[in-house]
Amino acid sequence: MVEMNTAPIITREERRQQFIESGWWVSIPLATIPAHWLYQGENRLDGGYYTAEANAAFRAVNDCGFEVQVLEKVTAPIWYPGRFKRIYAKSPTDGTPFLTASEMLQFRPTSTEYLANNTSAVDICKVQNGWILVTRSGTVGRCVIVGKRLGKFAITDDAIRVQAKGVPVGYLYAYLSSWIGQVLISKDQYGSAIKHLEPHHLANVPVPLPPEEIQAEIHAEIMRAYALRDEANELLDEADRLLHEKLGLPVFDESLVPYLPAPSAPCLPTNRPEMPHPKAFSIRASELADRFDASFHVPIARTAVKLLRDGLYEPVQLGSIADDIIVAPRFKRIYVPKEYGVPFLQGSHLPQMRPYDLKYLSRTKQTNLERWIIHKGWVLVTCSGTIGRVGLVSSYMDKWAASQHLLRIVPDYHQGHPGYIAAFLMTPYGQHQLTAKIYGGVVDELTEEDTRAVWIPNAPLEIQREIGERVVQAFEKKDEASAIEEAAIRKVENLLQKREAA
Repeated sequence: MVEMNTAPIITREERRQQFIESGWWVSIPLATIPAHWLYQGENRLDGGYYTAEANAAFRAVNDCGFEVQVLEKVTAPIWYPGRFKRIYAKSPTDGTPFLTASEMLQFRPTSTEYLANNTSAVDICKVQNGWILVTRSGTVGRCVIVGKRLGKFAITDDAIRVQAKGVPVGYLYAYLSSWIGQVLISKDQYGSAIKHLEPHHLANVPVPLPPEEIQAEIHAEIMRAYALRDEANELLDEADRLLHEKLGLPVFDESLVPYLPAPSAPCLPTNRPEMPHPKAFSIRASELADRFDASFHVPIARTAVKLLRDGLYEPVQLGSIADDIIVAPRFKRIYVPKEYGVPFLQGSHLPQMRPYDLKYLSRTKQTNLERWIIHKGWVLVTCSGTIGRVGLVSSYMDKWAASQHLLRIVPDYHQGHPGYIAAFLMTPYGQHQLTAKIYGGVVDELTEEDTRAVWIPNAPLEIQREIGERVVQAFEKKDEASAIEEAAIRKVENLLQKREAA
């Protein structure tokens, strides 16, 4: 028996009327532009190039009353290395650490890959202090100034190199990082799935030039922010050195892990460097702990715990020196403009130099908002996606909200110093224990129970404070730098918008 479709037939005009009456189309962003704009520049037909936001940015620049030059007139030639074959070194001593675009934006950039020093790639990827690097693939337009820490790395071809000439680098960076600069950069991006940007797009970005004393003032504030970040990183380096020294721990190296030796059977190939011996290991059945995923049993975490037991202080589980360890529940997020909301920290923000694309939760409409509020002195650990990134809540972030993807460690101040806990979890001794406990198929996860079970040396409180206070100061400086930089960027925006309004 065939069932007939009895749904009424709707004409095209009726469907059009339903669409109009639904009202959802009202939220579609619309912009009207003169027809002759289509024939200017690259003859772009994509709507994003002509958005109202882009028009507002152009008006702010054109009506500011200051001299305006395109970017290429106030810089050396803008370029990037171009695609190249990456040949990685087998050991760090034979290579230069290499950073991707997202890694170069991190507060403490680190690399596990090294470009071989005997290749031309190292030379073309080197950068110099004072250059501005601009991401050109994926999320385009994000900027960073090369300082003494970033200058030690080879940088990906996904970063456009900009060298200021005749304008202070700090002012140029602040302008390019402002919403006006970001819109004028990103409007030229092209590509469907992955967005891209080319040097000639960046070269044509208009740059307003206020009086030199204003440029110098903004430059000084940006440079002060970067100096604070350098000081913060030096404090963290010192805390890490002290931690190993005071706890009697060697610098962790994977060569210490007791993997099974390579087989010596004569039938196995010995001249195949592209086929290294796999890292094999054995485990007793009594040690399975109801986990059958091999990553849980890799002996690297067990080796870390063994070295802790050989140190100066007996390790205890993290839960015994913490007042609480919390994973907040999932929730529906109600975002609002900045002036009506609470800053909302997400897992991706934790390693960043400053929080990019920060959103704000409604103070009045977000039900039970206090469940996601974080407080000064709490240690944060990413527990979903990329596991084990560590942060410390400073006075700047006190009473912000945080995602459920950030696990909260609330220290017991009579047992554990928050800076000491954060410093330990950032070492390989903490990281290997955290990542060994990952579970999940598509998305990695970490539980409160597994975090409580992490072993940490039970050092006397005076030693914990000696290490931990440096960490606390470092995160205070990091967030102070973010506040100073944000204020300098806002100053550029207000300067241009006020002149436009006048």
